[in-house]
Amino acid sequence: MNCSAWEQTKTCPRNYPTTYKPTPLNLDHSPHKACPDYFRWIHEDLRHWRETGITREMMEVTRGSAHFKLVILDGRVYVEKYGSAFQTRDLFTLWGIVQLARRYPGRLPDLELMFNCDDPPVTKSNDYKGPNAGPPPLFRYCSAAWSLDIVFPDWSFWGWGEVNIKPWKQVLKDIKEGNKRVKWEKRVPLAYWKGNPYVSQIRQDLMKCHFANRYNWNTALYSQIRSTIWRFVHRLRR
Repeated sequence: MNCSAWEQTKTCPRNYPTTYKPTPLNLDHSPHKACPDYFRWIHEDLRHWRETGITREMMEVTRGSAHFKLVILDGRVYVEKYGSAFQTRDLFTLWGIVQLARRYPGRLPDLELMFNCDDPPVTKSNDYKGPNAGPPPLFRYCSAAWSLDIVFPDWSFWGWGEVNIKPWKQVLKDIKEGNKRVKWEKRVPLAYWKGNPYVSQIRQDLMKCHFANRYNWNTALYSQIRSTIWRFVHRLRR
């Protein structure tokens, strides 16, 4: 879209194209062509509703956890917001869905789904056992072995304005160009990571390998949350 989430003075133009014509690809559309192997995870994530289907009651249960409800009807995208998501996660997620609808006009089925924009899963499988358990179908970016949350592509594939991350297509181009600047043989042997360590025990364990601790593991690990809070407090003091 032609508007930036972090530039609130901009608005999307009314003449924004409603369809998208991709470059034709030489794809094998043979009816005997097998789906990619990773497609099996779609069926795995939805197997809990294979026998019972998804009822209106199941959908309503997720209302307390969802940030928004998405409805696609006759190729048009509708949204009902229930709460504020962290930063602009919901906006970029919806942007990705709108792009999908424009890339494949008339090919998206009518559907309705509930979406949560937080990281940790919330639908515990132990709470929904038995043939008639009826777990609530909630989409989000993360899941786990003990949860029934349905995984959806991370919002940052379409960009993350608050930390200056571009859409993945542009990021991939920048990575390839950056790799050409310094040969691997001349690079510093240092592992770098920055993010939120508090959403996963594995990430908290990773922070123990920070170079500032007792041993030097040739790592540079930083908490994105702490740096964000520090910048916010610094602005308040100015």
